[in-house]
Amino acid sequence: MSADESLSTHLDEHVPNLLDRYDVPGASIALIEDGEVTRSGAYGSADPAEGRPATENTPFRVESITKSITAWAVLTLVEQDEIGLDDPVGQHLTSWELPDAEYSWEDVTVRRLLSHSAGMPAGGYETVQLDEEPPPLREALSGNTSGPVARPTTEPGEFRYSNPGYALLELLIEDVTGRDFAAYVDEAVLDPLGMDRATFIITERLRSELATEHFVDGTPVAASHGPSNAHGELYATAEDIARFVAAGMETSEEPVGRGVLAPESVAEMYAPDVETTGFYDLATDGAGLGHFAETFSDGERAVMNGGQGAGSWNWFHAVPGTGDGIVILTNSERSVQLIADVVEAWTDRSGLPAVSLTRASRWIRLPVWILVGVAVGLALRLGYGVVVGTRTFAPLSDRDRTARAVLGGLAVATFGLWWTIGRETVAFFLPVIAEWVGLALSAVVALLLVTVLFPKTDRGETR
Repeated sequence: MSADESLSTHLDEHVPNLLDRYDVPGASIALIEDGEVTRSGAYGSADPAEGRPATENTPFRVESITKSITAWAVLTLVEQDEIGLDDPVGQHLTSWELPDAEYSWEDVTVRRLLSHSAGMPAGGYETVQLDEEPPPLREALSGNTSGPVARPTTEPGEFRYSNPGYALLELLIEDVTGRDFAAYVDEAVLDPLGMDRATFIITERLRSELATEHFVDGTPVAASHGPSNAHGELYATAEDIARFVAAGMETSEEPVGRGVLAPESVAEMYAPDVETTGFYDLATDGAGLGHFAETFSDGERAVMNGGQGAGSWNWFHAVPGTGDGIVILTNSERSVQLIADVVEAWTDRSGLPAVSLTRASRWIRLPVWILVGVAVGLALRLGYGVVVGTRTFAPLSDRDRTARAVLGGLAVATFGLWWTIGRETVAFFLPVIAEWVGLALSAVVALLLVTVLFPKTDRGETR
């Protein structure tokens, strides 16, 4: 059995179980081997309310994976000598006046916008229902909608993930080409790469086939769109994205870039340009141009990108040097751990080193086990003390009253901070882990409070 067949069998057997374990409605997965798309399949439901199953032809909104496609479109203009990567973006914007900024627009280059290091603000733009018209792009960039003004708000040069930065790249493409962004990207990238079902255009067919996204609590998310396409509004199947990922790999018959870009341009996009920070540092070594990267211990480089929106998580991971890759699209905010488990299975069965994403997912589980261990230790200690008579129920006892009051107060404060602040923060990225942490922490807090109510007896003091 080939490695691909082994992985395919594993996916067919285990992905349905993962969907149940993490309470994710559906997923679509495509595999790449030797630079070719070798498999595309789907699991679960595209829309549980409608009873519509996910299929390999189900389109998903791929969210920030769109940024990788946008980067390819920008690089086509670089290869045509229409722009330079180190040009200030304002040099090529003709339809929008640069707003005043604390930091110099001269340092806001095309390269830095692509690598999230132009000092642009984080955040995005408010979306509207698919049957409504979103605000114009230029109005959004000017801050006349719900989002921030697109201007440098920190010193350019350091990593700071930015959707408005990619909205600015959308305007760049339109001003340089004189064409609509979606039309240009379709002609320059999507069509040549055979991404036949990938589109920015909302049609009735797309609406009827689109995977319905779901919040953490399982509530369906109404499909929507906003003023900018470039940062996260591409709709595509897993096979479409796999074709795109495979285009960055050489095969026996086709070169890197598939004629859309030169191999040198693809290599430049894949090379880490700036060190990542925060959450992004857990799964990457650095940000390239529209891609993230990590280097294995053997020197091999992997590239990846993810997409998270209100109701979904998506991911692709690839090792251009070996021709291996995987694409995972889902329709739930509860999918991060599922994605990490599938990526781990992919690396194991493809003979690849463990990637940062899966290593991070293992470490993230560590607090749960620590809390479980603490809970077990407290329960054994408390139970033993009650059985042998060294502890008894005496909440008003004078013994160690101050220490017990402090312990009880800390337990209640910790519990309150978790449920009011910590849980919401963790649940946004790791809902299942947040639930496990919550249960384990609740057990620890309850046992600490019981310990406060069961102080040591005189007998316990002498032991």
